Amino acid sequence: MKMVLKWHGPASPLRRAGRRLAGQLGILLIPILLTLPAMSQPALAQAGDTALPTLDLRLPSGPAVRSLGILMAAERGYFAAAGLDVTVSHARLGHSPVTDLAEEHADLAIEIMPVALRQRAEGAEVVHIAQFFQRGTLTLICRPEIDQPGKLAGRNVGVWLGGWESGFYAWLNRLGLSYFASGGGVTILRQGPDAEAFLARETDCFTTTSYLAPLQLADLGKERKDLVHYAYEELGLSVLEDGLYARAADLADPARVDLFARFLSAVARGWQSVREEPKAARTLLASQTENAGRDAVLLTESLNAVIAALGRPRIEIGSLDAAAFDRTVTLLLTGAPEPVLTAAPTRALSDAVFNHRRAAGGVN
Repeated sequence: MKMVLKWHGPASPLRRAGRRLAGQLGILLIPILLTLPAMSQPALAQAGDTALPTLDLRLPSGPAVRSLGILMAAERGYFAAAGLDVTVSHARLGHSPVTDLAEEHADLAIEIMPVALRQRAEGAEVVHIAQFFQRGTLTLICRPEIDQPGKLAGRNVGVWLGGWESGFYAWLNRLGLSYFASGGGVTILRQGPDAEAFLARETDCFTTTSYLAPLQLADLGKERKDLVHYAYEELGLSVLEDGLYARAADLADPARVDLFARFLSAVARGWQSVREEPKAARTLLASQTENAGRDAVLLTESLNAVIAALGRPRIEIGSLDAAAFDRTVTLLLTGAPEPVLTAAPTRALSDAVFNHRRAAGGVN
C-alpha cells in the first residue's frame, strides 16, 4: 500500500499576489506501519497486538524541502523499520519548536541553534543532540548594482531578526559600516519570512536561505540570475541551523535515549537517501501539495541547496562540528548590538543519543 505524505495547510514558500506564503503553519502527519525495529530490536508482539512507541516531532516553519529527509524517512518506512510511530507537525503559531518541546507538547524538536540556545538561556531545559545542516544556508540577496559589499552603504536592507541577525551585524562591523541610516550607514528593515518588500523594490537587499530563494524569486525569470548573493557560510559568519533537540530530563532515561537514537537513525537514513538519490528526492518533493505545478528546475535548485547544507558526504549525518559550534556561540555573544546570548551556554550539548546510535550500528 503506497503511503502518500502531504503538508496539510499552507506551510509553503512565499508568494506575491497569490503566491504561497512561507512561514505559515501546516501539519505533516506521518502514519507509520508496524515493522521490526532496525536498532535495539525490542521484543514486539505480532502486528496489531502491541502499539509501537510514539514520538512527536515539531518543526520550524518553512518549505517541504527543508524537512525532506524526514519526508523520505516516512515514505520509505524508515521510522517503521526503527519500531517507531512518529507524528510530525509544525510548532504552534507564534512558538518555536523548542518552546513546544520545553512545554512538553512534543518529544523532539528541530530548530536553528541561535533560537534554541536563546530559549535555553531563558530557562528552557532543552539540549542539542544531533546536527543535520552542517553548512549555513542564510543568504543576503541584493540587486545587481550592489556587486561589492562596500556598496551596501546607504542602502535599505531587509534582515531576519529573532536569532538570525548576528552574522549580518558582524559583517557590517567587519566592513566598517554603521547600522544607522545617517552618515552613509545601512538602513536595516525588519523583514518577515517573505521577499515581498524586495520584489516591490522597497529594499535593495533581502534575507533568505539558499533553498528558499529559488522559490521566492521564481517570478523574476532570467532577472534572477543577475542578483548578487552573499552567503554567510562563505563569509565565515554563518551560525548552525537545523539541529535536533530533546528535553534534558529525557536524556537521563536510557529507554528514551534508545527511542531518540532509533529516530535519529531513521532520519539520517532519510537524509542519506536524499543525498544519494536526488532523482527520487525530487520526485518526492514535487509530489507535495505546495509544489503542485512548480517548475522542476527551481525545485532541483532548491533541493541541491539543501543537499549542500548537509555538508560533505564523508560527514556523518547528525554529527556536530566543534568549530562550527564555537563560531556560532561567538557570533551570538558578540555579533549583534543586542546579542542573542549574554553568556556562553553550559551543558547545552549531549552526545548520548548520537553515541547510542553508533553503538547500535545505526551509522549512515
